[in-house]
Amino acid sequence: MLDILLLTSPVFILMAIGYLAVRAEWVKASALPSLGSYVIKLALPALLFQSLASRPLSESLNMGYLSAYGLGSLVLLLGAFVFSWRGRGLDLWPSAFQGLGSTLANSAFIGLAVAGGLFGSAAAVAVALSMLVDLLLLIPLGLMLADLFGGKGTALKNLLLMFKRTMTNPLVLAIIAGGLVSLTEVQVPNALDQVVGMLGQSASAVALFVIGGSLVSTSVKGQLVDITQMTLFKLLLHPAAVALCVWILPPFDPIMQATAILMAAMPMASVLALISQRYGQSDVCSPASVVATGLSFLSINLVLWLLDVAGLLSLSS
Repeated sequence: MLDILLLTSPVFILMAIGYLAVRAEWVKASALPSLGSYVIKLALPALLFQSLASRPLSESLNMGYLSAYGLGSLVLLLGAFVFSWRGRGLDLWPSAFQGLGSTLANSAFIGLAVAGGLFGSAAAVAVALSMLVDLLLLIPLGLMLADLFGGKGTALKNLLLMFKRTMTNPLVLAIIAGGLVSLTEVQVPNALDQVVGMLGQSASAVALFVIGGSLVSTSVKGQLVDITQMTLFKLLLHPAAVALCVWILPPFDPIMQATAILMAAMPMASVLALISQRYGQSDVCSPASVVATGLSFLSINLVLWLLDVAGLLSLSS
């Protein structure tokens, strides 16, 4: 267990450094959105491109991972939506965001840092596959549910708008470009490959710094029941649902099995806060993200320990 704690501690130490730096005003809070944009639009796309371009496409496009992670996330999103809407009597939009908050994992920032320490470049492939599930399945479905059941007739319009945003997202473009380079076996010039590599190497550290810094200005007051539900669903039920799918679906690479479960154990993705602001749901989503991020030190280490006990990892001496 000590080995597991030592593995994950650098991730949370970097987040703590970001928190303290912003708290002490060594770095202005107003600089965090720019740093976050740097990660999302440059550093992380570079990392995803290089990771996908440098390996066979058949290895990157792991259908077992997509099936287990996608099905587990889909079932939990629908379950959280129905539980909130029918079980607790919440309105449609709060229920839809309970579903999204329960399944959109911070694979790009925290997940990459944790899994990267275990699996190296394979973690970037898992991040790319998880993002495809998030961007092409979970987010469109979550936003459509409220419109469909609300009968406003705007579901198709929202779907088309979301598709347009998705296909112009730098992360998606990087995934597509990396896949094409892998498929065509084009040789990336050495100088360009080095530049892309340098950008990619900065992704995890800057991302964790931004997450830590953003915790300074976020309040966790209000709507305790909603925040608790979203946090428990995300940190406990999401990895459990993906683990169940890993178990019942046809077997695939054990490393990717462990990574799928581990990615599901991450707290909410930062994109959740951005989307929730557009739909008036930030009062729950933002504080829930803060609570889940803080508690994820416990839940991530718990999941790693369970994976170790199950034999999917070999961390303990």
